[in-house]
Amino acid sequence: MKKLILTFLLLAFTGTDIYSQLIPDVRSMSMGNTSVAGSYNIGAFSQNPANILNDKINEKANIYFNVFLDAGFQLNSDYLSLNFYDDYFTKTDDGSQRVLSPQDKQTILSEASDQFTNYIANVKFISVILNTKSIGSFGLSIDERATGNFLPSKDFLELALYGNEVSRIYDFSENSVNQYWIREINLSYARKFELKNNSTFENIAIGVSVKPQFGVYYLNTRQNDLMITTTDSNTIQSSGSSEFYYAGLSDNNELQYSLGNAGFGFGFDLGFNTQIKNFSKNGILNIGLSITDLGYITWNKNTNKYYNDGTFIITDITSQEQIDSLKDVIKSTKTPVPDFTTSLPPVLRAGFTYKFLNKSSKLKDSAQTEQAVISLDIIQGLSNDLGGITKTMVGIGAEYNATGALSPQAGFTFGGLQDFAMSIGLGINADPVIIDIGTNNILSLFTPRNTTNFSAGLSVKFKVN
Repeated sequence: MKKLILTFLLLAFTGTDIYSQLIPDVRSMSMGNTSVAGSYNIGAFSQNPANILNDKINEKANIYFNVFLDAGFQLNSDYLSLNFYDDYFTKTDDGSQRVLSPQDKQTILSEASDQFTNYIANVKFISVILNTKSIGSFGLSIDERATGNFLPSKDFLELALYGNEVSRIYDFSENSVNQYWIREINLSYARKFELKNNSTFENIAIGVSVKPQFGVYYLNTRQNDLMITTTDSNTIQSSGSSEFYYAGLSDNNELQYSLGNAGFGFGFDLGFNTQIKNFSKNGILNIGLSITDLGYITWNKNTNKYYNDGTFIITDITSQEQIDSLKDVIKSTKTPVPDFTTSLPPVLRAGFTYKFLNKSSKLKDSAQTEQAVISLDIIQGLSNDLGGITKTMVGIGAEYNATGALSPQAGFTFGGLQDFAMSIGLGINADPVIIDIGTNNILSLFTPRNTTNFSAGLSVKFKVN
């Protein structure tokens, strides 16, 4: 169990090399995570299924697809950066073991104590959108994502850095580690309806996604109230317990990549997008609403409970017999458990997008293009299950089509895990190839090794007219 937890933590430190993709698409990420009213084609998967039929005005294609070329990674932390990791947890330049100075220990303690770290990584293996004129748009995407979080308590770090102090109570109840690895097939359908007799709405698009879920690994801290103290008579006393639930491809808790699964379930997305009629002569206003990831996963392979009984007393720390008995006590007890079900983390999104049109008098309506776009999203997670976040987030973003080929993007995010972030990106339309590159945190560009909220994404898709 210890080996598995350490491996999962290593994933959190080095996930950019293993998976690399954000759950939002790269364009939306670069625009302050705005997507519910303004995302397009492949970028609408898991954001708003009604938008899979959308594209920039007068640039619609019959088919969009990508293969292994949509990827990103996001790490949210108050302390963890590449420099932090290198400074304190790697070997020295000559290859020797690093010895932490008193100042090093104090820095780790002050920066990492009781601080929550969360990461999201995702890759799209293949995505396809098929647009038809008569019956709507169909979408298929196969994704793989890993999410997780961990929190080291101050007492835990003090014990690890300074050793056991006499007459000190160490409370480990705040320690937690939660990691999830899921493979998903997204089957989406959307159709637009013209509302000719409606005085308010020009049209409405409705979309739905059915998403078979294939659980690969699951590790969750279910309960933890461990406490330990050493009296002035060198008696060690402990109380409480900790409990972890695990499911995975391997029974020995070792990570392995396979097309198999350790759980199965379904997820569902539902979304709407409507255009306001006659809102402005200079542009188009769309309003979007979606709810995503309504569903569950039932874990059914190698389902185990790991239980640590923390109730023990050591009256003589020099007694080898008592030390040996302590090792047996603190060793996790592995117990098979029946299949168990976890909910997916639903997310509610609402927002608008306003598109400024190029209204040159020389252009007919069929030749008009988007000059710029501004968007606003309100994002509300509804559950903490499987890495979900329930802290409200507001995103504001913009895209300016400087030329037919280059579209700079930028945005701001308020709330969520970062409280505030500025995003930036660039869209490149090299017809028939469309490229988006960006980050949710501009500091990832200028100080990538020092930022504690690192993110990066790259999307390359192709269109067939």
